[in-house]
Amino acid sequence: MNVASTTGNKPLEVITLSDGKSLTAEILPFGATIKSIKFNNQEMTLAVSDPQYYLENPFYLGATVGRYANRIENAHFVLSGTEYQLKANNGPNSLHGGEKGFNKVLWQVTKQNSNKVELYYCAADGEEGFPGQLHVWQTITACNGELILSYKAKTDKETLVNFTNHCYFNLEGSESINDHVLQINTANYLPIDSNSIPLAHHEDGAGSCFDFTNPKRVGDALYQQHAQLDAGNGFDHCYIFNDNSSLKTMATLTSPHTGVNLTLKSTQPGMQLYTANFVGAPFKARQALCLEAQNWPNAANRTDFPKANLLPGEEYNQQIIFAFSQ
Repeated sequence: MNVASTTGNKPLEVITLSDGKSLTAEILPFGATIKSIKFNNQEMTLAVSDPQYYLENPFYLGATVGRYANRIENAHFVLSGTEYQLKANNGPNSLHGGEKGFNKVLWQVTKQNSNKVELYYCAADGEEGFPGQLHVWQTITACNGELILSYKAKTDKETLVNFTNHCYFNLEGSESINDHVLQINTANYLPIDSNSIPLAHHEDGAGSCFDFTNPKRVGDALYQQHAQLDAGNGFDHCYIFNDNSSLKTMATLTSPHTGVNLTLKSTQPGMQLYTANFVGAPFKARQALCLEAQNWPNAANRTDFPKANLLPGEEYNQQIIFAFSQ
């Protein structure tokens, strides 16, 4: 498989993209990380100025996560009768691809111009316990106030694939996400157990703190009494969508203080809402939130969840769009 590569690719080289108008983004080849997104010159994410921070990046700030985003129960799954055991890096579970997921590797910059960059990574067969040599391309484009993330992957052996981006959004630079207003285009979500693995049933959150179908102040929901908020130490739950293929609007986040809106669109079947419950210095817990478009957690072990495997001859294609307006 032919893969073009630029020479002298530096892990912490800052690649700046611009739509030529209001949106700029800084990308690092290490972890295919979105280091910064600025809209009308204002930072939209939790960002650290020193690129060296991103070599460790314990909270996955802006990172591309894979080979399988979110959790796999007991770090174990079966594909076509073959059992696979992964490294457990989140209690008994595998989280975000393991100890050295795609957030901890150097991606090659294969194409680049003022508003677009293509990044490539080849994961070896057996890397972090996953089967198959996996070729992955990610294109990040800044266009008309949108940051467009397009993912493509091919494998030589049946494997699991689930990518997302882990930007933490705060549209006003404040120390709390409480005043942001969130709207999500479904009230259906996956309740979790004490290890953050989805339970056997889906939940209709209509009328509860999990219901954002009408715009709601995040703090008004986050500090309610609810067993599922206790289970996740806040929101750390996957909202599920019936449309599993077409590009759809999943959620809109708004700052009433700046008037900035972030709209999330994706082809993915789920969106993990995470309210930065375990983030630490240099930031504070619940200072931002993640809207992670992705497949459902632990789908590899659930036949009733959307397909998580990729076969030789197939092509994985997904898209995530962060659209900003004011």
